Amino acid sequence: MNHFPEASAQAVTRTPGEQPLSAQSLVHYQARNASRDPGAVLNSGSCANNINFSFATGIGDITGAAADSSMAGYADQAQVTTGLVDRQRARAFIIRSQCAGRDRRVVLVQTDLGLMFHSVAQGVADALAGDAELSRFYDFGNVMINASHSHATAAGQSHFDAFHVLTGGHDAQNLQAVLDGILVAIRKAHANLAAAQPGTIRFNQAELLNGTVQRSLPAYLNNPEQERAAFVDTVGLEVRTNRMMSLLRLDRLDGTPVGMINWYAIHGTSISQLNTQLSGDNKGYAAYRFERDFGTDYLAAETFAAAFMQADEGDASPNIFITDLTEPQLRDKSSPEFQARAGGRPTAFNRDTENALISGLKQYQHARGLYDDATELLTGEVHSAALFVDFTGVPVDAPQDYPATLQPADASGFTTCRHALGVSFAGGAEDGRGPSAEGGTCTNTSDQDAESAQQFIADAFEAGMAGALPPQFATLTGCNNPALDAAGYACHAEKPVLFPVAEPSPSANTGNPGQALEPGTLKLQLFVIGNLAIVGLPWEVTTMAGRRLRNALLDVLESAGVDYAVISGLTNGYIHYMTTREEYATQQYEGASTVFGPWTHEAVQQELLRIATQLRDGDAISSPFANPAFRSAASTLINPAIASDGNAPEAAFGNVAQQPEASYQIGPDRVLVTARFIAGHPRNDLRQESSYIFVEREDALGQFQVVQTDADWFTRLRYEQQQADGSNHAIVEWLVPEGTPPGVYRIRHEGASAGGPHSGITNTFELLPCEAVGA
Repeated sequence: MNHFPEASAQAVTRTPGEQPLSAQSLVHYQARNASRDPGAVLNSGSCANNINFSFATGIGDITGAAADSSMAGYADQAQVTTGLVDRQRARAFIIRSQCAGRDRRVVLVQTDLGLMFHSVAQGVADALAGDAELSRFYDFGNVMINASHSHATAAGQSHFDAFHVLTGGHDAQNLQAVLDGILVAIRKAHANLAAAQPGTIRFNQAELLNGTVQRSLPAYLNNPEQERAAFVDTVGLEVRTNRMMSLLRLDRLDGTPVGMINWYAIHGTSISQLNTQLSGDNKGYAAYRFERDFGTDYLAAETFAAAFMQADEGDASPNIFITDLTEPQLRDKSSPEFQARAGGRPTAFNRDTENALISGLKQYQHARGLYDDATELLTGEVHSAALFVDFTGVPVDAPQDYPATLQPADASGFTTCRHALGVSFAGGAEDGRGPSAEGGTCTNTSDQDAESAQQFIADAFEAGMAGALPPQFATLTGCNNPALDAAGYACHAEKPVLFPVAEPSPSANTGNPGQALEPGTLKLQLFVIGNLAIVGLPWEVTTMAGRRLRNALLDVLESAGVDYAVISGLTNGYIHYMTTREEYATQQYEGASTVFGPWTHEAVQQELLRIATQLRDGDAISSPFANPAFRSAASTLINPAIASDGNAPEAAFGNVAQQPEASYQIGPDRVLVTARFIAGHPRNDLRQESSYIFVEREDALGQFQVVQTDADWFTRLRYEQQQADGSNHAIVEWLVPEGTPPGVYRIRHEGASAGGPHSGITNTFELLPCEAVGA
């Protein structure tokens, strides 16, 4: 059965097509293969040649509220959920080495989330610590949780108020859904590991062409020309995004496939902010498509899992035609030009989701090829290390290779700053513009842009915090401002300060007086699995920043047999962007969102190398920075009363308000089947580990078998409130996939009202074969 329109997706490329990296450029990604230092403890002794690992997987459902939930990523208050495209998952991988009598394990968790917050990492750590069995093996140090960065997922999970100013408040239900799903995944993986036979991990990597474009070109081009020239393709053109996909294939020694993990840098912005249905976006589709190949059962205790991890995607857009658009076209989200930014057709069932399918299909196809061809065995053992760093004032060893225009007035200026967002933060990126423009520095910000940015924050504050912007926030703005200097924001260099997120939350409702609007203390984490290093960072890391970090890390670890490194961005927390110093100077959206100031990248690299050196040498992981006092309450809460069921009598819930047609003819045009049910609010039951939608086909024995659920890409749930009779409706749409066999079908909907569960089933309908047309 061919469910996937691959031919049309493959045809969408840029003209002329991209060229592969040149041999010179590939040096950055190729194995280091350095001589081992006998003093290095990492991967030492008999473990240096170990190729046997134990591993297991688990999958959990993290789907949030499909109605009346703000959505993560675009910071658009109008983007509130009204349905569901596909379910979001947490995929957990536990990898263990036992060579030389050393039993070590790490947990990698990929989530179909827009943003990863400390509240999630802390909630998972608390649950693991409270579990007598799991606490023996897992803690903050060896659990790494990554967000795919879909901009079509539920928001509100953080405990820091600035992240909710633009999303209507903290949403305890959405946070709990994420925690529950991650813990289900980890518990499944742990149980499966107990009986797991040993296996091998194969590594492969190659470029995915025509997958991304550089969306922040003025910033990228401000990097040194000589450095950029090291990354060119075979015809000499600059390669401006990280196009390399790095992949792990996990197989038992008997050949049983267990899972796949890959890292590829791409924004989850194929679906625009006009969308109000939950989705895993392009990486969500890629994982779904890959798992279909292996018969993944999302409800099973043990099943194959495919994780499409996020990498250094800070300036990499999936919308490959976006650089051809004018500024007015970028701002008109409903224009044909913007809607076609990734190749979606005007005739598509949903152009936004076809954009995601195109990008996701490219990733799936590339990953499948790498998986099938993977031969290089990871060699070594498993290691993990983590530390917390207060980035509000990290002294940085003075770099010597920056031009005078980028240097501070004196050496004492080499330090990170109290965190603040700049004016161009309100401009947004090319994938989703805000009210002002990019590129606003202390020397060229217009009054109009500054005022519109301030109004943007003030309006959002009033909506998200239920109160006016406190006067001190208006005072602590701009450049060369004595109030800013006195408050510790003077070191932001080119950045006109818009929103000083180091300030304490002004809400009287906060359970943690004095807590900053955003975290200042962040977790850096490093995993080593054989000869692969995985760097967990809470930033969105730009392309050149990622290149510099990988090079510096491998310079330290190559003598311990580490050949490759990947950046796992949006991991264990979230604190906006990390640019290079040169990119920061241009104050594009990404630079304005580099909240700790111009030396953020240098500080992160410095502290990351501290961990790497100590891990290599077998020293205890130490840092001058204290672990943060994590807070467990946010100041604003979604009102649970928002889950109104309308005015339908209890007996009406589940009734079919609109039946499908009696029959549909399968032909060259795709068939859309629609049904309506009187339904309770989706917040009454998130249907985790289940579905709102069941498409069922009658078999030869007259029994109905489920063939599609709301996890499938070609079903849609839309929730509409206040019909003419006062009831609320769940609208189920099924775009019949290509290759669906003729037969008798029906649609079942399950949900809940405040009074309890309800369900409804449509009349049967028939899908007629193509040759029946005109019969």
